Amino acid sequence: MLEINKGIGKPVEFRGLRGIYLYLAVGIVLSSLMLALVLYGIFGVNTYLATLIVMSSTLGGVWYCTRLSTRYGVSGLLKLEATRNQPKVIRISSAKPFSKLRETERKKSRKFTSASGR
Repeated sequence: MLEINKGIGKPVEFRGLRGIYLYLAVGIVLSSLMLALVLYGIFGVNTYLATLIVMSSTLGGVWYCTRLSTRYGVSGLLKLEATRNQPKVIRISSAKPFSKLRETERKKSRKFTSASGR
């Protein structure tokens, strides 16, 4: 019998780009199209020069995304960002935060009367 939902739980993949890197590459391609509109339409740059700039930025950006995808894996870039946002040192100048950690009292320990423990 055939499995119906074989791709559930797997990241999106297209030509080696997986997950967030695919969305990043799509964003680079769309932003390069906007760059082409700005260069050619607003600034009036030569068509060949604008095409060269846009194609090189697009190819360079997509190449960089594939390099990141192979280096860090599907969720490695998010893990890398998470480790960058962690503090290097935690400094505590007073003991006040620790004084109220235990609000309940400890149970009293049993004291054994005999040496055998019974």
